[in-house]
Amino acid sequence: MGVATDELVDAVERRVAEVKELRTRIRDLERQAAAGRSGELADLAIDGIVIERVDGLDRDGVRDLAVAIRDRAGIKAVVLGTAPEGGGVTIVAAVAADSGLNASELISDAAKKVKGGGGKSADLAVAGGKDPEALDEALDLVRAAVRS
Repeated sequence: MGVATDELVDAVERRVAEVKELRTRIRDLERQAAAGRSGELADLAIDGIVIERVDGLDRDGVRDLAVAIRDRAGIKAVVLGTAPEGGGVTIVAAVAADSGLNASELISDAAKKVKGGGGKSADLAVAGGKDPEALDEALDLVRAAVRS
């Protein structure tokens, strides 16, 4: 590290703080980029419903993106799934108050498919799971349920 032995602890602490700050900046930039995608994803809506896989986001990022899409005009419901780099799966449903849909019900079967659970709120539900390989099939379950 190019420091004297007696300064090593301070140098390591500075590096750790720097790494934490950089991780925070990266997370913030990822969220900003995702928010910028909300219009693009909203354009994919079929009958006011968006169901998509959006990898590269953490749990909070995908939740924020789902809410940003839901809040756009003409959107009734949004279901997004992601498989973050750290492992696992997150599925988020956000529904408009006047949609007649229930976010928790929208993702309950999908959550089971990815070996997970969660999401009990009617307007915004977040579920976690353990099987990223099953995410696409889980989103297909949501698509089929919405069509029926």
